[in-house]
Order: sequence, then structure tokens, then C-alpha cells
Amino acid sequence: MRFHVLGIGPLGSLVAHHLRRAIPPTHSITLLYNKPRTARHAPQSFHIQTGGSLTASSGFLHETFETSDNKDLGTAAQSNESIDSLFVTTRAPSTLHTIRKLYPRLSPNSTIVLVQNGLGVYEELIQNVFRNPQERPHFIFASSTHAMFFPSSSALFGGRSTLLHPEVGHVEFAIVPDLYGRNFEAGFLDENVHASERRARLSDITTPEDPQFERYQSLRNTVAALLLAEPLNAHWKSLATVQLALRRKLVVQSVIHPLTAIMGCRNGDVFSSENAVRIAARLCREASDVYGAQIREETKAWLAASDSDMGGLLGIARLPRALDAQSLTRECLRISQTSQGAVSNMLSALRAGKRTEIDYLNGYLVKLGKTYDVPMPANATIYNLVRMRSALPIDQIL
Repeated sequence: MRFHVLGIGPLGSLVAHHLRRAIPPTHSITLLYNKPRTARHAPQSFHIQTGGSLTASSGFLHETFETSDNKDLGTAAQSNESIDSLFVTTRAPSTLHTIRKLYPRLSPNSTIVLVQNGLGVYEELIQNVFRNPQERPHFIFASSTHAMFFPSSSALFGGRSTLLHPEVGHVEFAIVPDLYGRNFEAGFLDENVHASERRARLSDITTPEDPQFERYQSLRNTVAALLLAEPLNAHWKSLATVQLALRRKLVVQSVIHPLTAIMGCRNGDVFSSENAVRIAARLCREASDVYGAQIREETKAWLAASDSDMGGLLGIARLPRALDAQSLTRECLRISQTSQGAVSNMLSALRAGKRTEIDYLNGYLVKLGKTYDVPMPANATIYNLVRMRSALPIDQIL
């Protein structure tokens, strides 16, 4: 089986490292780069420092999916081989372009794991690349709470291939429902098993005896690889559970990332002032309100489609406690401290003159507000401030 990792930043490096250490060498792991120069200078191994322990991994393949006219940059491997499993950890704004480049190598039997910041990437992909559901690969949504970053001082930590992993979190993932009705979550609903013992099962994806085994083989193997990579603390959850985690994470990033980008500070310094805490509380209140409206409307649509009796469904549209404004604000404060030494992706992007993920964070929330008629003035202001900040080359001037 051929595994590919797209986006070799901190998260992609962590995923690739632990996959390589967990699965047999007969299964290749290829790191994908956008340019030959990047691939040529890529590290041949990773070192992850977690607490007092340092682990290493090697044996990766390297490929590039972009060509260069400059012959002096050297050559990097390019391939037309099919991709069985693709872990996407790249920045959200570049995903659509990249998947278009890789499209000829993907098939309905492939699996794509989206481990990214922001929401809306999946919708972009199915609207612009995989329009035909029957030609669409399997998709897995994943949410990571690991905190890791490359140190700024390469002299102390042996170069960019060494990653600091100060906060060991977990990965929650779920499989997007099957076009043909196969229930990947049957294990969660098995009444023959006590509720406390119910688990998702690989056999609900496929078994070697399955006539459609080839269709679902990469999906099963991808899930198995995630579960084997124990240091990732990967947990297979229901889609509803992962959607909740993704919504919560989006709000945290919609607070910390733009505020640190605007102020030019590290994550741990952003809430040094009560003014920042008040702004965070306002952003979280708006996000909570729009999520509540979305959940209510989705429930109404489901009830209308199923013609269900409202009497037995009281409370189904309630906002989960994890998405109330106070809970979201507390989570923002907590994450800023657990990642206090890190520079946010948005601030890094601004300093590098790259497009930020603001459209997939506050921009996504503002769009939800328009859809469900919920005012989002604070998020709209933050969105416009980051867009304005991106247009001003003040880093170069100063």
C-alpha cells in the first residue's frame, strides 16, 4: 500500500513520523512537495522531541507535483503512480490547487484524510474537483489537538527535521458516509454489545471475503494505520462527534490565529491584556449563536425529510455545551497557554507573504452568519483586519 503525506509542516511531519514508525516498511510513505527545490532540500529523517524522549524515523520517499523550468534547481522524483491513501495536512488555501494537480493519481478506491485548519475544504473539493459522487474517493475528517512546532534555533535542535512536541494531544477521526449505504459506524449502534463496550470495527468497512474488498481496501488500511500509530492517540469516532470537535477547533483558531497575526505576538502572549479577552468572548459568542442556528435549521430539515414525530425528538436541536460561548472562550485561553511558545500559522503566513487561512476561519463563520441570518460584526471586523493586514507589506518596511 502506498501512503502519501501532503504538507510537511509541523503536523504533517508528526503524522508522517509516527506512521513510518508504526507500519511495516513494505508499505511506502511518500512526502509530497510542491517544488523540486523544496524536495531536493527536504530532510531524509525526522526527529520528534516529546518531553525528555527523542524518537527518529527515516525511509521516506520524496516526490514533487510541480515542475520547474530552472534546470539548476536539480531534479526531484515525479510519479504517475496511483495514490492509495493521501494525508492532507497542508494549509487550507492551497488544498484545492494541489488536489487538482494530484487528481489523475486518485480514484474512487483511494482515501483522502483531511487533517487541516478551518472548515469548508471538503465542500470546495466536491464542488470543484470530485463533482461526480461515483468517482469520489473515500474521505476521512480528522481533528488534532497535538501542539508542536519547529524551533527557531536550528543550532540547538539539529535542524528543521527536529520537531518539538510539548503538548501531546489526540486525533479524532470519522469517515464520511458511504455513497452506497455501507454503515461504517455500525459498531457504535450494536445492541448486542453493552453501550460502554461499543466500538467502531474495521470489519464494518470491509473484510477480505467482501466482493467489494478492492473498493474499500485503502479505507480500511488507512484507518488501521491511524490506530497503529499509537503516539498519535488516534480515536475513531462518530461523524457527529468529529464535527463537534472541528467546530470547536475552528472557533479557537478564529480567535488565536488572527489576533496573533494582527498583533505580531506568540500564542501565549495574545491574552496578556483584558482587551483581548473581551474580543475573544465576543467572537466566541457570535460563533456559538451561528452554530446554534445551524443546528436548529439542520434538525428542521432532517425532520421534514424524514416526516418524523416531533414529540420524541425534543431537545435534539440543543446546542452542545462544548459550543456555548463560555466554554469556547475558556478553550481559547487554555490553548493559548498550551501552545504559548508557538507562532500561529496565520502570523507565519503573513510574515512570509503567503495567503492566510482567514477565509476558512472567520470568513467561514461570517458566511454561516449570512446563511442563517445571524449578525457577525466582530468576526467580520477581524476578517477585514487580517485581509487589510495582508495587503500591507509592513514587515518589509519595518
